[in-house]
Amino acid sequence: MSIKAIDFSRQAVYETQLLAKAMPPNSLGRLASLALKLALIKEGPLDSLSLLLFAGDHGVVEEGVTHSPQQITYQQCCNFASGGGACSLFASLNHATLSVIDVGVNHSFSEHEAVVDCKIGYGTRNFLQGPAMGREQCLQAMEAGRNRVRVAIETGAHAIAFGEMGVGNTTSASAVAAALTNLPVSAITGKGSGLSDAELEHKISVIEQALVLHPERDPLTVLCNLGGYEIAAICGGMLEAAEASLPILLDGFVVTSAALVANAMDEYFHKYLIPCHQSGMQGHRRMLESLGCGQPLLDLQMQLGEGTGALAAWPLVRLASHLLTDMTSFSDAQVTDSTKLLQSMGLV
Repeated sequence: MSIKAIDFSRQAVYETQLLAKAMPPNSLGRLASLALKLALIKEGPLDSLSLLLFAGDHGVVEEGVTHSPQQITYQQCCNFASGGGACSLFASLNHATLSVIDVGVNHSFSEHEAVVDCKIGYGTRNFLQGPAMGREQCLQAMEAGRNRVRVAIETGAHAIAFGEMGVGNTTSASAVAAALTNLPVSAITGKGSGLSDAELEHKISVIEQALVLHPERDPLTVLCNLGGYEIAAICGGMLEAAEASLPILLDGFVVTSAALVANAMDEYFHKYLIPCHQSGMQGHRRMLESLGCGQPLLDLQMQLGEGTGALAAWPLVRLASHLLTDMTSFSDAQVTDSTKLLQSMGLV
């Protein structure tokens, strides 16, 4: 199965439908543009969102790139799975389905903790000492992501969003992004959860050393060498969602690094992305520009991750998806067609 090129010949039909709605032309601005983009990806209203939150630990934390102790990864997974945290709150308020999935956490979860077990390993290796993951492990993580998307589709998801949890994962995300975009490491590396200026310089140095140690730039090798289990799972899941012609609600910095890998694997992939927000993390805007998926819907300076940016944008996406099918037209509403009047005057 491969990703289909979107049929843009249908766009004129949808534009005509939108102009027939009982409102002045172009009066909904970017919301109307979003409606057109969504219709080209998947016709019909979107009412069911599945957020797949993948978790994994990172060996590079040995290099002092974060102040957060690694046990926070598994602790937060338990918190999210039990209904805590921002992602759970946002999902609940949005009536979205949240799944917390362990692909590489350095912890053994018990059944009662409600974390989905897709474990490939107990954290990646330190990528300054060799590849973060073996090729087979990376492919297994990607397949785990694909499988969870299939489950989401089988249970009725109309759109898919991805979240992540993993102490140290902004270091891996920056490394992956730098390798695939050729942007300077300093341009796409931020302080994460509160580094000092000097500590940020150290983090940048660690990533620069890794790029020299791992000079290969094909996407799968980059993912193996510099990524994380959760980044690999998100990459695989995104490819599966795009192959199923579903809109993908793109979250923040770490999830976007996975999208860069998927985009390097398939030329049509980025057309299925709905960029939900511009993260407050250093360099996220430039990563989005490299993807070529358009302007993000929100810019709230969020940098939490967990899929919270996608969840914040979901109400806008859902609204836009209903415009073509559910909004009354001039004729249905028995309202004088002011758009046709403007068209007759050559103003539209």
